[in-house]
Amino acid sequence: MRIRLAILLPVLAAFAAAGRPAPAAASGAWTTFIRALTYYDLLAEGDTVWCATGEAGLLRYDRRDSSFVAINREPNGLASNHLSTLLRDRSGRLWVGTLGAGASRLSADGTKWDLVNRFDGLPSDSVTAFAARGDTLLIGTTRGIALWNGREIAGALPDGFNPSPFTNGSDWITGIVIHGDFAWVSTKLGVYHSSFSAGLVEWTPDKLFIPALNPFQGIVGDDTTLIALEGNTPRRHVVADTAGSWNFAFNLAGGGTIPPAVRIYEDHGKILLTTDSGFFVWDPRNGWLRLTDQFGSNRSNDERSFALTVAPDGRYFAADRDGLRERVGEPDLWAVRLPLGPPGNNIMNVAVDGKKLWVNTFDTGIGRFDGEDWRIWPFGATCTVGCDTTLYAPNFAFALLVDRRGKKWFGCWGAVVDMFDDSLATPAVNHHLFVNERHTCSWASAADSSGGRWFGMDTNNSDFSPLGIDYFDRTGAFAAHFGPDSFPVRGAKVHALTVDRANRLWVGYTGQGIDIIDLALWPARPDTLPKPFTVLGSERYDVQGLVAHGDTVWALTTSELIAYKRANAARAASYAIPAAPGQLSVNPLAVARDGTVWVGTVNGLRVVDPHGNVQDFDTGNSPLADEEVRAVRVDWETGVVWIGTTRGLNRYDPGYRPPPPPAVPELKVTIYPNPAWLSSVGIAVKLDGNATGYSGEVYDLQGRRLNRFSGVGNQGVVWDGHTEQGDLARPGIYFIRVVSSGKTATSRVILLR
Repeated sequence: MRIRLAILLPVLAAFAAAGRPAPAAASGAWTTFIRALTYYDLLAEGDTVWCATGEAGLLRYDRRDSSFVAINREPNGLASNHLSTLLRDRSGRLWVGTLGAGASRLSADGTKWDLVNRFDGLPSDSVTAFAARGDTLLIGTTRGIALWNGREIAGALPDGFNPSPFTNGSDWITGIVIHGDFAWVSTKLGVYHSSFSAGLVEWTPDKLFIPALNPFQGIVGDDTTLIALEGNTPRRHVVADTAGSWNFAFNLAGGGTIPPAVRIYEDHGKILLTTDSGFFVWDPRNGWLRLTDQFGSNRSNDERSFALTVAPDGRYFAADRDGLRERVGEPDLWAVRLPLGPPGNNIMNVAVDGKKLWVNTFDTGIGRFDGEDWRIWPFGATCTVGCDTTLYAPNFAFALLVDRRGKKWFGCWGAVVDMFDDSLATPAVNHHLFVNERHTCSWASAADSSGGRWFGMDTNNSDFSPLGIDYFDRTGAFAAHFGPDSFPVRGAKVHALTVDRANRLWVGYTGQGIDIIDLALWPARPDTLPKPFTVLGSERYDVQGLVAHGDTVWALTTSELIAYKRANAARAASYAIPAAPGQLSVNPLAVARDGTVWVGTVNGLRVVDPHGNVQDFDTGNSPLADEEVRAVRVDWETGVVWIGTTRGLNRYDPGYRPPPPPAVPELKVTIYPNPAWLSSVGIAVKLDGNATGYSGEVYDLQGRRLNRFSGVGNQGVVWDGHTEQGDLARPGIYFIRVVSSGKTATSRVILLR
């Protein structure tokens, strides 16, 4: 039995040695990198510990080599990266509760995912608790509780017709316990019990005073005892006495009381408690036994609140943003294991440097990935002495440039412009500090053929306007500033820069279009520039990206993607975009060696190939970490695309080709639900079989084709109940012909209303 909280809270600490992490699991062409910051549930099984995180999906930790594998959201896979609770059922399937996407379920052999959500009868798609009784599951959500009978949702409370059985309509389930014939449920406002023999219809409120300011965080139980966490206070109830009272349970074995509690868990018959001053385990005879006082949880900070579990062999595990801790011995020794990931998930910019990737985040630091490991320069760290390989202040890093000599430049707003040189035997950092901090607020960046570096500026203070463009010469020294106060740069806010093959600097302004400056005409004086040429028709564009590629310069505005001819700046082509780039999209435009253009917007990624064909990626058809894409870079050597979003980093390989699916001697498929109940919005008839991908058609009894499907995987929807003309099908019998790898199967489905 596994019981988990619905109120998701936090912790403090760090100890012992770190193990070497394994890379995140790749899903074909895609790999996702997300830093795990919040842990809401842990499940320890043999040599494996499963971790349900709030943003990084499901982590699988292998105790044998201290490695992690990340399982992230993807179509036909895990439904979300925002998880809440875990359960292993009697049949060996792993149930994963999500916040907003229902319950995902992994088959016992670990090969297939399916989904139970509101369409299947869940009261809400935010799952907060599981409890199992044989093949039956009770699933708690933020809007009530559902009964899974082993095949489908057999009922839910509230049922949508009758009043809720829970006091004052408090349907937010925070925990579930099943013991024999009885089930106990905690909501934010109370604890209730019911019996399976009575159909779980009548729910009796237990005799417990519920202060409005102390909502129930959850309920757990062992063979003899129930513990409900009311606010930060545990209350105890004897299982055998369904009409008994709930007493305070804060006594320590040997005397004293426990500190304020934060979360409560149950695993392998043990009740576990995290508090603001350590971890405790319940002893039915003596009260709470202290496990450790090293790690305190912070109720107001999910990232600093621990999830806690115990393995079947008695080994304890706990996790917060600093990683997974494993108790490795006595006295109180814990080893910390940190999963692979960038400094944080709010990605501002990315840059490719050979086999290395550099990542800027908004407020968690700067990172470098070498294909196996990350080095992190964390937010808040300030270097004043011995700063050879330490960035001065890797905070609020926006501009990121790998120049033509391989040096890395970081614009850390309000602090510094750092130049990192790792071409030396001992890498070193040159810190450019400015009295006027506006010179650190660089956004766009470009390198010219003579070795100069150009930075387009913004501002971190609404009281001061941006400065235009800053220039660093080939020696790496700050050499000049050009802005509207000094001819010829027209605009103060510059969000796009590129240098074309003729060594001309293209400048993209916010609201003022595009200028072209011929650097070949640059005079000896570094504080002056040649007169620019303004691209005709662009004068009012908000330019968010510029990339020169061969004889074309691509420009991204807030409304379209435009191709200009390099020679005369004539408009050659334009393409619509799904939406504008976000306000903090620093580098939303990239071009591959073959001329394919990649555009990041707040509604995902648009790809335009050299023939003008358009393809879109979003969270519905890809594992994209989030639909707001902040930065895109293409590795010209491999063609791999790196995509930074507001919730993580993706690697996409357009050249990936999946291996051919294994041949099946006979195609076997199951269509479900069958019968299916029609509603005003249709149905969701799904397919599961012994192949990996399917196509086919839907026919009525007269042999007329109603609809077609293709590219559907296992647990995928093959029919929504509509014809190809968009009409809703009538109740009756229909046939679904399925084709895969040259094999054919036909199944019958019955539609009812």
